[in-house]
Amino acid sequence: MVKVIAFDLVGVLVSENDFELNEVEDRLERFFGKNISNEEFYEQVKHLVPDRNELNEMVNYIIFSIYDIRVESLFETLKHNYPDIKIVIATNHVSMVKDYITKHFDFYDEVFISADINKIKPNSDFYEHILNKMNIETSELLFLDDSIENIDGAIKLGINTIKVNKDTDILKEIELIMTK
Repeated sequence: MVKVIAFDLVGVLVSENDFELNEVEDRLERFFGKNISNEEFYEQVKHLVPDRNELNEMVNYIIFSIYDIRVESLFETLKHNYPDIKIVIATNHVSMVKDYITKHFDFYDEVFISADINKIKPNSDFYEHILNKMNIETSELLFLDDSIENIDGAIKLGINTIKVNKDTDILKEIELIMTK
């Protein structure tokens, strides 16, 4: 029985819009992915923006400009339909994305950001961290991601998964798993 549903952020909860970034912003955005720490991110991009305060402002600007929520009230609907389910966000990202999450999402129980926990998907320690923190078995976790590599990493541990595409009806797919 599923007790926790974990959602990837980019590609699952949010899509990237066509907001036009300048050259530096575009290059910075390409480093948002697999960051095991914020320090690693800073090291990778310090040649683009050496001042950390300026860099943090640019990163927040980019995040708030390019992300659009895919399914409004998704978490609210899930909490209504399954009041005992815990909802978590599990993303490979820089820590600054937490401001976006806090502003745009309600009804979630926990956030796991690779740069905060020093673990990245698809490595097993990322999923094991969620399992340990939420105190559940692999069969009690449902994980949604748009990356087949991340889905495969979860499957190797015996975690229930949903591979999300642009056209995936997320609520419908979750319903199919929850009613089994």
